[in-house]
Amino acid sequence: MAIRSDGNGSSDRMNKADPKTLLWEHLKDQPQGLSFVRDHTTGDFVLPFYCEDAHLAIEVDDDPFRPKNDGARERWQERHKVDIMQVPPAHVLRNASEVADAIIDIAGRRKERFAK
Repeated sequence: MAIRSDGNGSSDRMNKADPKTLLWEHLKDQPQGLSFVRDHTTGDFVLPFYCEDAHLAIEVDDDPFRPKNDGARERWQERHKVDIMQVPPAHVLRNASEVADAIIDIAGRRKERFAK
């Protein structure tokens, strides 16, 4: 198992880490006033990460281009005006804070747009 130290005694488990857990560490404390929830259940499916104020869901998916073929999910997205951002797990494992910063930036802009 690879462990990276920042020189201050803290370490970061890189290879054995779950990308969803790593990402959640950056989103769970309401960054910039954005409230993210994990494993948000909506009818027959679960959104891994969801920010209601931004109308944004985030999936950590190995194949973001794979068709979902889920009519119920698509109808729910349209009805609630939710976009789903798909992030490859390798990107999260490589740099979770950079991925989280991008999500927070996008969510912040979307929150402002939907607040109008």
